[in-house]
Amino acid sequence: MTPAQQLRLDIEACELPHPMFVEHLSALKRRIEDTFAGFAPKIVRVPGPSRVGKSSLIAKLSRDYAETRVDGRRQVRVLVVEVPPSATTKLLPKSVLRALGIRVSGSMTAGTMFDQMVEQLRLAGTRVVIFDETSHLVDEGSRVLPRAASDWLKTLMDTLGITLILFGIPRLERLFAANEQLRNRACPARNFLPYDASNAEQMAAYHACVTNYARMFAMAGYPIDVPARVLTQQCYLLTGGLIGKLSDFMRELAGVLRNEAPRAVTYADCQKALEDVSHAGSPHRLAFEDSGIDDAGVEPAALKQAYVHVLTSNAASVPVRKKSGDKR
Repeated sequence: MTPAQQLRLDIEACELPHPMFVEHLSALKRRIEDTFAGFAPKIVRVPGPSRVGKSSLIAKLSRDYAETRVDGRRQVRVLVVEVPPSATTKLLPKSVLRALGIRVSGSMTAGTMFDQMVEQLRLAGTRVVIFDETSHLVDEGSRVLPRAASDWLKTLMDTLGITLILFGIPRLERLFAANEQLRNRACPARNFLPYDASNAEQMAAYHACVTNYARMFAMAGYPIDVPARVLTQQCYLLTGGLIGKLSDFMRELAGVLRNEAPRAVTYADCQKALEDVSHAGSPHRLAFEDSGIDDAGVEPAALKQAYVHVLTSNAASVPVRKKSGDKR
């Protein structure tokens, strides 16, 4: 394996503890620990654009609350369930049972399947269920109406007294718009958004992520020979503030070097990497599209446009920030 190939593997395995990730992780772990301690269960939803980092959050929670054995009995206190596309009220309990490693007969009725799911969750000592891709329940052409899907989730929570954590893209909110009882059992949405370039603190956090990746390249013998400010701004045009998309770019940049001995990484290498990375930011200003380095930098309006494009293309609202000194 070449040094560049090892670098690519290291980037794939890298889980940056950036501020937004840590903020959401800490809040979700507090809610999980409250449930374990016997406090009232809640429904928590984490809507966010694709590639913002939701899967990394789920993976981290799954590792931190891995199943155990107590007196020889399996304990799955936190269970991760992937909601399949075109899910139905029969496929939902089947997906939960599959996540528990239990095969079920397809001839069961929806009611029997639900009852078996409840029994198995009790036997496993499950206190929290994390549903990934919950927004599949409100896909266009979904086989289950939003009201029926939200009723199913409410019934599961009430029957077992467990906390539910729902991840999905922003249209996940349709479940809560369709059911006031579900809303009343839920915390306010924990919107997982990309970093906003117009917010100095957030842009500094994004820059720190770019710097961390650049440090990995340098330690592997491939220093990135692009000014830090330029690299950050061009990466932002590409990603619109999505850290998952930034990781994609850095991985493909390492791939450009796969058969080469350690050397400096050039601006042209960054342009070459874009052949294998889809552009998430605004199509009106593409990343690394010029032929050299512009000392003037990228205008703030272009960076903001990249951020807004990511949100609107994922059907998410653009946050309205208070002006300085506005206490309303």
